Amino acid sequence: MKTSYIAFSLALMSAMPVMAIRNVVSTDNVEISTSEGFLNVSADLRLDSMKLGANKQVFITPVVRGSNGEEVVLPSLLVNGRNMHYAYERGSLKGFDDIKNHDILLEVKRDNGKPQSVEYITRTPLQKWMRLGGSHVAFVYDSCGCGVQYASLIEDDIPLELNPAKEMRTVMMTPAVKELPVEIHEGRARVQFEVDKTVLHPEPYTCRNGQKIDNRAQLKMIDDSVRYALSDPNVEIAEIAICGYASPESPYLHNEYLATNRSRALAEYLADRYNLPRERCTYSSVPENWQEFREEVLSSKEITEQQRKDLLELIDRPAYGPSDYDAKEKELKTSPKFAKLYSSTILPKWFPRLRATTFAISTRLKPMSNQELAKIIETSPEKMSLNQMFRVARLYPEGSKEFNRIIGIALAHYPDDPTANLNAAAAKVSEGDYEDAKRLLAKSGDSKEAWNLRGIIATAEGEFEKAHEYFMKAGNLPEAEKNADMLK
Repeated sequence: MKTSYIAFSLALMSAMPVMAIRNVVSTDNVEISTSEGFLNVSADLRLDSMKLGANKQVFITPVVRGSNGEEVVLPSLLVNGRNMHYAYERGSLKGFDDIKNHDILLEVKRDNGKPQSVEYITRTPLQKWMRLGGSHVAFVYDSCGCGVQYASLIEDDIPLELNPAKEMRTVMMTPAVKELPVEIHEGRARVQFEVDKTVLHPEPYTCRNGQKIDNRAQLKMIDDSVRYALSDPNVEIAEIAICGYASPESPYLHNEYLATNRSRALAEYLADRYNLPRERCTYSSVPENWQEFREEVLSSKEITEQQRKDLLELIDRPAYGPSDYDAKEKELKTSPKFAKLYSSTILPKWFPRLRATTFAISTRLKPMSNQELAKIIETSPEKMSLNQMFRVARLYPEGSKEFNRIIGIALAHYPDDPTANLNAAAAKVSEGDYEDAKRLLAKSGDSKEAWNLRGIIATAEGEFEKAHEYFMKAGNLPEAEKNADMLK
């Protein structure tokens, strides 16, 4: 228990003679508490080192002081020398100003040279300001009987620390289990197929019409991308998404059939090659690649500006179904404006570049234990979900330095997530950083847990009525109910 020392002045402020020896009083077992609307103060006042003349007296008085000048003077302990003690018992001192200036709780006679301890216990009505930071109890001494306004202070004040905010319980939210963040590696390949066929040939192949197909280089490009994506041993493939593009040179529905089934053939090949469930290799298609056709027109240096204008008008013409696309293709092939350009440039040079396959390889963390995730969060936190980060934080005591550090990492990677902001606000409250906590709560929503935190902050700031209102908004949250009870 804290021990304080009260050192007495060498010079008295009255006509009483100067004390020849500096006297010392110590306080042991100081206890400050609240109950039933009262502030309770108790201490053992040790007088062992005090040497008090027979005609001398000292008033030892606890004073409760607030940070804004508030003050409550508690009853005094009067320590009398031998002669003064007997005079006090006879009532001979009642008219003296020094007695009138103090509310005396108890009086004792100092027996010089002997161990002596006085148990001091009192209470005073609890006031709002006493709960605020900066409030304290100061034991003061008055050796002249002039009152506490002229008394000397001990060097160390005793903080009240009555604000219940520090004892109130915060409640964090466990983030919902969501899809893990993925890292996407994209690429583009020109996988060849036999005319009007959808069978994929991974090895060199000669078609019936003499067309030679060799997809080894293109498939290796995809394979290299997969290997690069899996270079981190902690990740797995979440998805390989294939999209096939066809050029607008056949009926739309036929192009749709070819593009879709060629994409599916490649997706199934990759699923088998990497031993993936078929659902992780998805496929889609763009039956007619008008967008990249438009880009060819815009960038080409082989056509006149009028040809460019005419082609863009055709490409941008709205199409609402297969027949509209087929009409555009027919005009492209047969119109005098385009026929020659179609056979010399569009069909042999541009369209082959439109027949392509794009792929996107998405990777995510493999399933891991909390201990394994604790290592990942130090090296690759961007690969973790908010839920995984919270699981790592739970490895440490809530409110501990390491726990709060992990919560901070989670916020850094999910700065707009209400749950991440709420948990970070709770961590700030545990550190006593209420201003930062309020900033984070602005992005935390109005959950029960958020109202509970707002109640704790209002309590810390002395806004007890507002705090009670906030705790009520937390509904039946058990911690909020207990926190509200602490305000009574």
